[in-house]
Amino acid sequence: MNDKNYFTLSIDEKKEIFIKSLVSTNRGFNFYVDWKNAKLPKKFEIEFNALNTLIHVDDSEFKVKFKTLVSKLPTVIQLFPLLFALSKKEREHIWKGKEILNILEDVDLSKDALEYDFNIEKLSNEDMEKYYNLFTKIGLKYLFQNLLEKNVLDYVVGVLVGLDSNGRKNRGGKSFELACEPIIKKICEKYSIELLTQKQFKYLEEKYNIQVDNNIANRKADFILIKNGKIINIEANFYFDSGSKPEEIIDSYSNRQYELKQNNIEFIYLTDGIRCWGNADKNQLTKGFKTIKFIINFHMLKEFYFESIIREIFNIED
Repeated sequence: MNDKNYFTLSIDEKKEIFIKSLVSTNRGFNFYVDWKNAKLPKKFEIEFNALNTLIHVDDSEFKVKFKTLVSKLPTVIQLFPLLFALSKKEREHIWKGKEILNILEDVDLSKDALEYDFNIEKLSNEDMEKYYNLFTKIGLKYLFQNLLEKNVLDYVVGVLVGLDSNGRKNRGGKSFELACEPIIKKICEKYSIELLTQKQFKYLEEKYNIQVDNNIANRKADFILIKNGKIINIEANFYFDSGSKPEEIIDSYSNRQYELKQNNIEFIYLTDGIRCWGNADKNQLTKGFKTIKFIINFHMLKEFYFESIIREIFNIED
């Protein structure tokens, strides 16, 4: 009998293997900055150079120079969303005219928000006042007068790198899924199991005529495995933060398992991160292994533990 068969292990043995094989990080060199996101839009080369004319301009001339600039080159205002903290998605929607930037004046909820459209081809005097007001109140005037030295381009690269760094959490979770996917895919190919990634459960109805209830229909699954009418959902999570709460995580995925069971779907919880699970109370982990039928980490995925679960659920014999 294979000593890595998940079904021959007691809860204490599963827990011990799980704890001893946790990894400290899933972060590679590409985690910290996705440099593709920090590339400057080449279409704004002229506008970038034009903005440099506002650097170190004193108060007596600043407003006049600002209005002259936006009057002669209205497209320069399209750069403004690159100069302060907007997500990449927000910024692109603004550029495409799908969204207008809304800002509350003096954070007064009783007043209507000010609206800023960055795709105006010609600015009236009223528009120029409006965008000068934005430039001043959001702090860009101070930036140009006091902080920038020679080139706004260097500052924009810093903004893009910083915003991308704030998005590391999602990229970290995605990198764990990407690390797990080839291993899962290899097992699926070995046993002729159909593998779906990042699909909503309602996709099972649309393509396979497998009914699911409204509780899970719109949820997206990391991985769905299908063979001989049986279905497995695998959710993959890496917890780098020691502030993550194991008890809440266990309760959440225990509830997910229950909802999936109502739809005749098996559940495997694939998780790792020594800062979270290495600090977990033993009783919490015991509860996790009691309430969630299948809990494995990356080591257990690579070893026969995961494969033994798949073989059992899909009734695969030697």
